[in-house]
Amino acid sequence: MINVKDLPVDVVEMRLWLNGYRELSEPPMPWSQLARETGIPQGTLTTFAAGTYAAKDGGSNVARKVFQFKQSVEAQAMRQDKLPVNPGYFDTRTSLRMMELLEIAHSGRMTLIGTGPGTGKTMTIDEYAERTGPVWKATMKPSSNSLHSMIREVQKALGVEPRRLSTADASALVVTRMTGRKGVLVVDEANWLSLEAIEELRYWHDETGVGICFLGNEELVQRIKTGPKRDQLARLQSRIANMHVQRTPEPEDVTAFCDHWGIDQPDIRRYLVTIATTPDSGGLRECKQLVEAASMLAAADDRGLSIGDLRDAQSERATRWIRA
Repeated sequence: MINVKDLPVDVVEMRLWLNGYRELSEPPMPWSQLARETGIPQGTLTTFAAGTYAAKDGGSNVARKVFQFKQSVEAQAMRQDKLPVNPGYFDTRTSLRMMELLEIAHSGRMTLIGTGPGTGKTMTIDEYAERTGPVWKATMKPSSNSLHSMIREVQKALGVEPRRLSTADASALVVTRMTGRKGVLVVDEANWLSLEAIEELRYWHDETGVGICFLGNEELVQRIKTGPKRDQLARLQSRIANMHVQRTPEPEDVTAFCDHWGIDQPDIRRYLVTIATTPDSGGLRECKQLVEAASMLAAADDRGLSIGDLRDAQSERATRWIRA
């Protein structure tokens, strides 16, 4: 990149580039978004692009700012070209097992998946929803702990417009919306739910026949099976047709990860297996972060990825050090 502070910039060339960049997306990028990205006021940007911008310098100052933005876009594109392509979802031994439990739930049963981080829960849910339907995915969070908050999250998943209703009426609306539909309710991050909220979900299942798949961490499974309130959850546990508990990804999952991310080096593959299968390491998510960060280090030196890049990337991560 060059410093154009004191250099002349071709105004017409920058106008043509700006309009072309905006039209790369379909539909063209909104002017408001382009203004945020460039740091140029929207009114100035639109008149400059239209060739009607009136300024004593003929638009040179705006053209210089567009040129700076252009350099930034091109630098990012060059760096991206050197990074591995994220393959998105791919089958792993663990994801196929999760798919199986989602299918069982879709048949009108209740299933439970409790796994550690980085085992592919969320990506598997999204892939399943792409393949079949209807799938209603409601992702819980700390603020979803209360019964009414949980109901609101499920209503959003069902596409219900926000309405001021009592908890009982809001629950009845969910029952009405789900009754008679051959769908599955997927409750992600279910470990945040209160006992009352979990029991309401069980009631919906009994009332509508709609299948429910709970996904969360190992704590969720422990609460249901051996927790201090397990007796109160006995009715729920008796309805769970299938359960899958897994703390870390399988070594075969990491092999699939390496295959789809184009990692052939045996030492790097062994390294990633150790990382992913160490409890509380972050699993495949941590592998992804490390590969992307290490690839940027390698790209900066214009060379291929090495095991040293992975170790350097790990040393800079906020996660704990794992000897691998």
